Amino acid sequence: MRDFILMRRPLPRRTLIFSHCILQIGLLLAGGVWLWRHSPAASGVSWQESWPMLALGGGVLLLAMALVRLFAELWMAPHHMQARRGGFAPGDVMTRAIDRRPAMHDPEKAWISTAKPLDPDEGVVGQARVAEPRQPATPSQRQEPSL
Repeated sequence: MRDFILMRRPLPRRTLIFSHCILQIGLLLAGGVWLWRHSPAASGVSWQESWPMLALGGGVLLLAMALVRLFAELWMAPHHMQARRGGFAPGDVMTRAIDRRPAMHDPEKAWISTAKPLDPDEGVVGQARVAEPRQPATPSQRQEPSL
């Protein structure tokens, strides 16, 4: 049942809307013809005799049109959910092939293969790069910024 309602590859939106409109127009025409045939103008019966059948037919017509709309919304659910999802879908991201990644010709510099052991002499944390010497926390005199 889940695959029927929430399909992986739902029908295109325009197909669903077109079929929904055709079904609604078909129901409206068929119901209108049926109601016209049972109306006093076409059948020659008085309103007192024909109103129960007309009320029942009108109610069934409205119920059928509401059910068609409900099924159309149910079949449009994957499109509604896809529109609400933010960001990238898993299929939207394009990756490069493994054999074209950088440094694949050198197994020492490959960054996608197995883990490489670290030399014990080489520290995990490298040397800090200092752009400017540290300023004292409380400067004795206010310094003007230099250009």
